[in-house]
Amino acid sequence: MYFGNITSVLSSDPQRAGKIAERLGKLHENAKVNIYYRRNGDYIRSVLVGTQYPEKLICLAEAVTMSSTVVLNVSESPKWTDGELGLLADSSGAKVIVVSSLPEDKVRKVFKGIGIENAEVVQEINDVPEGEEKDRGFVYVDKAFNVKGVGTVVTGFSFTQVELHEKLTAVPVNKEVEVKTIQVLDEDQKGVKGGVRIGFSLRNAKEEDMKDAYSLVKGGTALLKEFEAEVISYPWAQVQEGNYHVVGGGVAVTSTLKVNNNLAQVNLNSPLPKVERYLLLNVNVKQGKPRVLGYLKPKS
Repeated sequence: MYFGNITSVLSSDPQRAGKIAERLGKLHENAKVNIYYRRNGDYIRSVLVGTQYPEKLICLAEAVTMSSTVVLNVSESPKWTDGELGLLADSSGAKVIVVSSLPEDKVRKVFKGIGIENAEVVQEINDVPEGEEKDRGFVYVDKAFNVKGVGTVVTGFSFTQVELHEKLTAVPVNKEVEVKTIQVLDEDQKGVKGGVRIGFSLRNAKEEDMKDAYSLVKGGTALLKEFEAEVISYPWAQVQEGNYHVVGGGVAVTSTLKVNNNLAQVNLNSPLPKVERYLLLNVNVKQGKPRVLGYLKPKS
């Protein structure tokens, strides 16, 4: 049964990001986020590279919240985008590896005062830690379409073990579906573990039902829509009552926050599977100011 993990590559230079990703896997899918793979037996590494930064931050944030490792490239002449990507990596909670031709002390100076100041710094990278993504009880969905003779198919990444004929609930459409077939790298499978790029054909699901779905969740997996959370923000970030983007499990939704000291009442416009932290973004600030404010930790 295939298992794997996910790595995001962040760089203000898209070409440099692509070259780093090519050291870690082979390009298989071109989109807003390019996907690279490397297979070793039953282990599959997936590498995600956003292609629309700095115009589009949210796609990168979604990728980062699916990743257990973030590779952060710092340019020879750091600018505001390097700082913003550093904040994104820092707030993700993932293991961060910094790749830069700059001396290590200069890299650490760029990120002085935040957690990744002490991250591993290398000049080149050819590998990242192997392993299986933590079981979060859901499958992330990025596409839904109809295949003649097969029916409705979804693609995405597994963050839990799924087997044939298992029943899952599509979020936010709140519809129970059955996994009819499982494909990994165009091969039929009886099941799949966490951290793997998947294609499921579904029973009891029409394409129009699934076009708005972004997660398939197991029974017992908590969904959050209105909740209290601890706000972990950077000293220069002003988190006050207002509207923000909250990102977790590969999905960004809009939200309203009411803040009292370091606690917030969070109201999401659409439910998300519960995770340990959600990134907090304000994408409406002026260019050059950090759009990454920090993260939210749901109170249990």
